[in-house]
Amino acid sequence: MTTPTVMRPVTSKYGLGIRSRVRPFHLRSILVTALTMILALIFIWPFLCMVGWTFNQIDVVMNPLLPIPAKFSMQFYQLVFSEKYQMHRYALNSILVAVATMMLSTFTTTLAGYAFAKLRFPGRDLLFSIIIGIMLLPTTTMLVPQFVVMKELGLVNKYWGLILPSVGGGAFGIFMMRQFMLSIPTEMLEAARMDGASEFDLFFRIVVPNASAGIGVIATLSLRDSWNALLWPQIIISDVNKRLLMPAIVTLNQMQVADVYALPVVRAAAILAALVPLALYAYSQRYFISTLAGAIKG
Repeated sequence: MTTPTVMRPVTSKYGLGIRSRVRPFHLRSILVTALTMILALIFIWPFLCMVGWTFNQIDVVMNPLLPIPAKFSMQFYQLVFSEKYQMHRYALNSILVAVATMMLSTFTTTLAGYAFAKLRFPGRDLLFSIIIGIMLLPTTTMLVPQFVVMKELGLVNKYWGLILPSVGGGAFGIFMMRQFMLSIPTEMLEAARMDGASEFDLFFRIVVPNASAGIGVIATLSLRDSWNALLWPQIIISDVNKRLLMPAIVTLNQMQVADVYALPVVRAAAILAALVPLALYAYSQRYFISTLAGAIKG
């Protein structure tokens, strides 16, 4: 009669070494994640408190350090869309200007980036150096020349006066798009030309699909800048009916003494306005990583 053999697990010294290295790694990851969450909560806590304050009734005392309203109410957000303040009209004006600016500036920036990266023409390097130099100029130094040009063109108090200065996409947008275009293989473009593709087909069928990440980043930045624009719309638009959202919020904030509801409405409108860039970054954050990687590689 044979005795059954009992198989015992054999523990290797290499296995113990791997476990000893893995456990500190996991512990360090947990600590880093916990610290990051704590820091994020510290930075976002004032914003949460302001959000909670907008849901509290104006005549009810609320702890300013806690984001929980003492008595829940939607009266401030109802006032935002009321006939007295009409923030929804200013928001529609901002949407119109921001979308038009985004579409035109993204298209022209993509064309400029492709031209500087893949085409050869006289004065290309000099023109690109001038664009890089423009990036060093403060934005405020260009306000007076822009206003003079818009006045001569008869575009004061018109939305085109807000849209046209941003059509070029800005020096930073052209620089970023050019760096991203450098990552597109030139051999692929040459092969398409040898197959008989026109420059129109080359740009829209090959360049644009391969540069979709960069285009998404440029569109996001353009929409954010147009939506958050404050100084230039205040200069070029004086008509109340054509006013944008951000200048309307600032104007209402200056009326706190005369209007007891001005500050609550300003805070509620500011929170609603902040949802747009937050949603943009949440949607397009995956494009930022690939675009920066392409720009660094280029």
